[in-house]
Amino acid sequence: MLSSAASFTYAVMITLDPAICFQPTSSDAAIAEAETLQIRTDLMLALQQAIAQRGWTPEEAAKALKQTLPRMQNLINGEISRFSIEQLIQLLALTGRAVQVSVLS
Repeated sequence: MLSSAASFTYAVMITLDPAICFQPTSSDAAIAEAETLQIRTDLMLALQQAIAQRGWTPEEAAKALKQTLPRMQNLINGEISRFSIEQLIQLLALTGRAVQVSVLS
């Protein structure tokens, strides 16, 4: 975990129902996809906020986050389908923000 004066905590609340886990239906899959999209959205917004708070141009953000300029423009433009949860967490770590994931029962 990175230590930094400005840390960001993100809690993910997931409830696992064994019946759903072992017998998925199309509606269950849709719910899971919606939850995943919400998590990615929250992470992307936090990353966009971190970039804005630093006053980085797209070029500066690309260099600091070790990304290409087109990839950084995808992020700044909110093209969420191009980023996984893992990628967003890694990018947030590069900004000095810590991400905490909690699974609640």
